[in-house]
Amino acid sequence: MFSPLKRLWVLTHDLVIKVEAQSKHARNARQDNDIDWTTMGVLTLAALILSILEYYGSSTHWKSLEPLVGIFSDDPATALGAIFADRDYGRLARLTYWSGTTFLGYFVVPALFIMLIMKHRLRDYGMKLEGALKHWKIYVGLYLLVLPFVIAVAFHPSFQRTYPFYQAADRSLLDFFAWQIVYAAQFFALEFFYRGFLIHGLKARLGIYAIFVSTIPYCMIHFGKPLPETVGAILAGIALGLLSLYTRSIWMGVAIHVSVAVTMDITSLAVQGRLPFFQ
Repeated sequence: MFSPLKRLWVLTHDLVIKVEAQSKHARNARQDNDIDWTTMGVLTLAALILSILEYYGSSTHWKSLEPLVGIFSDDPATALGAIFADRDYGRLARLTYWSGTTFLGYFVVPALFIMLIMKHRLRDYGMKLEGALKHWKIYVGLYLLVLPFVIAVAFHPSFQRTYPFYQAADRSLLDFFAWQIVYAAQFFALEFFYRGFLIHGLKARLGIYAIFVSTIPYCMIHFGKPLPETVGAILAGIALGLLSLYTRSIWMGVAIHVSVAVTMDITSLAVQGRLPFFQ
């Protein structure tokens, strides 16, 4: 076995043993009649968040804001239509709504639950910054592993029709960078929810299997996309879950997700000759 692969296997094996030992210790420390409120709360809130985002969180659900806007406007439908149905920037506004609801559901709500209800620290759920760059070689390795696949599919018409999601990203540098900020915000929230809240919230009870529990809904949010991308989400969910447990931080996962997403947008635009940098 190649030395890097052997080292990766050893690190993964040691991590599994360590996490399982910690989980066993946490379970043994409980009284027989203790109710695991943390596990119950994390799983219940996760199901509720996923349900609400399914019905109100996509870019097509912006009309859900009408009751809120109605507090300030006599004609909320017209006010919202002027923003979200605008010919030039309506698409960016709708994608911002999607990113905003994702940020609210995947980060704000569970973060408040962790701090106010569970009385835990966010840093214990993957938000610690100390040592985040210590494992930068892993980040580079994973990015380089994905890069050839991104380049390979960039020439496929379906890829070019899909990416970037904001098709006017090539109109100007402002459009491009505004979209990347919107895009990055939801990736941060996504990583916190799946690799922070779920994995670190369940690891004491489920041990290493918390990764596989979190991978199920992560895979499901990719339903409707091409099968290879959905299957890839399973592999990514496991890999990023292991990385989160190993580093006790979600920041490497955020960096990988954002880097790959930006690369996909740039590659798609470059193949089509639409990069705003050169117009």
